[in-house]
Amino acid sequence: MKKGMLIAYLSIAMGILLLSSCKKFLKEDIYTEYDPSSFTGTADGFEKVLNGAYSRLQVTSYANRNDVYCFNEFCTDEMWETGGGFEAQAKDFINFTWDATNSFFSASWSKSYLAIRDANLILDNKDNAIAVPADKLKTYVAEARFIRAAAYSYLYGFFGPVPLITTAKNVDPLQSKATDAEMQQFITSELTAAAQDLPVTQALRGKAAKGTALAVLCKFYLNKRMWQESATVAQQIIDLNTYRLFGDISRLFAVENENNAEYLYVFPCINQAGFGNIVMAHTFPPSYPIQTNWIIFGAQFKLYTKFVDSFDPADKRLKMILTQYTDTKGNYHEMSKDGTGKALNNARSFKFVPDPNGLSSDMGNDIPVIRYADILLSRAEALNELNGPAAENIGLINQVRDRAGVAKILLSDYPSKDALRTLILAERGREFFSEGKRREDLIRMNLFISGAQARGVAAKPYHVLYPIPQTEIDADKNLEQNEGYK
Repeated sequence: MKKGMLIAYLSIAMGILLLSSCKKFLKEDIYTEYDPSSFTGTADGFEKVLNGAYSRLQVTSYANRNDVYCFNEFCTDEMWETGGGFEAQAKDFINFTWDATNSFFSASWSKSYLAIRDANLILDNKDNAIAVPADKLKTYVAEARFIRAAAYSYLYGFFGPVPLITTAKNVDPLQSKATDAEMQQFITSELTAAAQDLPVTQALRGKAAKGTALAVLCKFYLNKRMWQESATVAQQIIDLNTYRLFGDISRLFAVENENNAEYLYVFPCINQAGFGNIVMAHTFPPSYPIQTNWIIFGAQFKLYTKFVDSFDPADKRLKMILTQYTDTKGNYHEMSKDGTGKALNNARSFKFVPDPNGLSSDMGNDIPVIRYADILLSRAEALNELNGPAAENIGLINQVRDRAGVAKILLSDYPSKDALRTLILAERGREFFSEGKRREDLIRMNLFISGAQARGVAAKPYHVLYPIPQTEIDADKNLEQNEGYK
């Protein structure tokens, strides 16, 4: 059977949807075989299938390393990797030498289509749920539509148009790609419909709320350069009066602060293998004085010195970057530049404040997908593209800069759309480094390929998309490979 799309209905794993007041798993039930129509006939059945769908959609542990860092950071001007057995895989993304056989692509594809399949189960059987209260059913259906649309948005961002499967019943194993217009229409209409019916807040962290669906929609419009649509949805989020910037940016990502009003869309983590945030094990430098319950990987995630130098010395976000340390042997290390000023490209992102209770590589720091700061800067960018610099978009940018402790920008300093666009890209880099935003930002501003070429990488225009996994091409004669890939 076709990997990713047609895996039989086996175990529905519980997702890591966490109670807002504590961190624990929901009760897990394993089903090796079941009749979907009867399983989704009750509220309990719907919740189990939804939890399975959420667990497929979320990207934690090594999947986060691959999708966020390889796909979205190492191929940019902010971050790279050396060392460990992972170096050979990371180099493909640093050097733009990836191909369709890369297992990271097939893993991401499969997880996304499993989430889509589970969401389709809910939607296929919603009319059978006569025992489910109408208000609950409405929310379940909206969540399923969100999960399906978010998964397709995720796939679209990496691979472009893909097969559009909207049912779990009698799925044809031979699928062709949807057209670009079909993909855009489906994703935007589904997210819009989901946002209408989702509650403003949810009791469980990680479940989609109205702002979650609107946030994914806002960013989808932004990345498609649909400026007016993105600006409008961003304002809808602002008008919810639910979200706000967290006061101390340097502590935003600490475990004790993850129940904050800045996260619109988040992947919850716990300090357990398979469900943890493993980034810190990659960013601790050699012989760094860590707690005995943590570990340091040989594979090291590093920031380019040129990027670190882009920060104002007063920027509070610099507190999240390690540029020097004394190791366990008493040796002092400079990580950004040596004594002659030569770039070392060795600084580390300490954005995720190490979890005191982390176990080995697994820490409980939640992984934000979209934050309120992103919504503010997205509206600022969209308004600039529509009308150029103005008091409103300058004000939106200054909200983020003010939180970072750097001087506010003045409208008079930005006489053109191009000038403000350049500032917005730089500000987004300083705000969202190591959060998987850089690739999409560079693509949107037509700087992804040229920037890589300027670094000496043999990047080609077709590299703005990744290849369809070869496993899928081999299994489906109707599925065409993306341009530029064999």
